[in-house]
Amino acid sequence: MTLILPRVLHEDPALYDGESLQRRDPSYIRDLMPFQEALFRYYFRVETRGFGRMPKDRPFLMVGNHNGGLAAPDTGMTMHAILLARGVDAPIYALVHPNIFKQPYLNVHAMKVGGIAATARMALKAIDQGAPLFIYPGAGDDAYKPFEARHKISFFGNDAFVRLALRFRIPIVPVISIGAHETLIVLDDGRQRAREWGLSELGVERLPLTYSFPHGLALGVNFSIPFPARMEIEMGPAIEFPDHGPKSIGDRDLVKFCYDHVERASQAIMDGLLARRRRRELLALA
Repeated sequence: MTLILPRVLHEDPALYDGESLQRRDPSYIRDLMPFQEALFRYYFRVETRGFGRMPKDRPFLMVGNHNGGLAAPDTGMTMHAILLARGVDAPIYALVHPNIFKQPYLNVHAMKVGGIAATARMALKAIDQGAPLFIYPGAGDDAYKPFEARHKISFFGNDAFVRLALRFRIPIVPVISIGAHETLIVLDDGRQRAREWGLSELGVERLPLTYSFPHGLALGVNFSIPFPARMEIEMGPAIEFPDHGPKSIGDRDLVKFCYDHVERASQAIMDGLLARRRRRELLALA
């Protein structure tokens, strides 16, 4: 990290607004890889499956479940697994909430590793370039999902990824993880609290109640140090809808059918991950 921090601090944050594909920096990513590898192997002890399933020589959408609040350790670990499988130099981009690009130097890091603003314009630019695109449709609603619901896949009705896939006739690849919701314990998502306190009128969507390090029990969206929970990540088979193309994006029933299909396929992967984890825990007790 001491090698890469000066490279972030010497940049002009105003140039890193999430609106360009040219800020991705393979040399920066290469220097970051040893730190990510240490987290991957020893802190989160990540196990992966299915990363050889990525389509070759064509753009595709990777769609995942989101966990762990602002720190989002699942994002870093999933991207690390993708880079190990594809190599650092192969372009890949991830849609990131536009507010991240308003945070000086965090925005520099985000763009250097391939983050771009989560807007239709930037998604189209990445796909036009032929690059894979990583999307968390559930966004903050998923990242701050209550702990008791951590094993239920929900993209919260955000179906833009389906319309993108239909428009460009590209596959959707589910990338599902377990464990990251244990790096930050979300007791409630705080949406009702934000409404009752009038914060939603000020643009504050949620005021979650969480348990984390070093904050302990706390209200609000805070940066925290993730607990060292073990993660498992699986990439499922590509999902395609070859009989439907750009003209289908205006068909609400068809879009919902495709959306539901991806959600069900993602839940099946989640259930498989949980079953394997439970079997391993039972064998450890035997």
